[in-house]
Amino acid sequence: MSDETPTERFEPVTTPQPTVGASASAGASGTATEPHAEAGSKRGMLIALIAVAAAILIALVVLIVVLVGNAGPANDQPTPEASASESESPTPTPEETESPEPSGEPSTEPITTAAPPPPPAQSPSFATFTSVDRATCPDTSSSVATTWSWSSTDAVAAWFGIGTNNAKAEPFESVPTTATYAFNYQCSEASQRYTVTLEDSAGRLTHKTVDIVRQ
Repeated sequence: MSDETPTERFEPVTTPQPTVGASASAGASGTATEPHAEAGSKRGMLIALIAVAAAILIALVVLIVVLVGNAGPANDQPTPEASASESESPTPTPEETESPEPSGEPSTEPITTAAPPPPPAQSPSFATFTSVDRATCPDTSSSVATTWSWSSTDAVAAWFGIGTNNAKAEPFESVPTTATYAFNYQCSEASQRYTVTLEDSAGRLTHKTVDIVRQ
């Protein structure tokens, strides 16, 4: 080999030795990283639990609202008694009916109504009858004359009585059915009753009674 060939320089290979400072810093950095990772994991779990709890709470609120909403209409439904009372038909009120007005002009002609028939005449009956009801006496021992007169219809018999209402039953004497009759009043009596009784052919009786008072 000539001397002009360049020579190559070979550096000796040395194995790098780890430094104490680097190992210590590496170990320190590894130890500090682990607590940060655990804290992040716990925070995530806490957030997840809060989210789950919030979801459960919302679900409970929604469930309560639904239950209350379903219970409200049920309570508002009318009871059978109320339904029965409402279903009763109202009593119809009577309506006033107007009286029909008369059509046309009122009639000016007088309305004549038939008079009721007269009652049948009593049989027998007194057509006329006169008497006195006072007797003027001068004293209590004398008597004064009184005059009676009557006429009759349908009578066939007549009686004059004293102190009675039926001269036929208690007659003083029989008298004509039409007559003018004189009789003496006894002044010893303060008052006295006198009766004239008529009788027809059928046996019916009619009476006229007068009370005479002494003056």
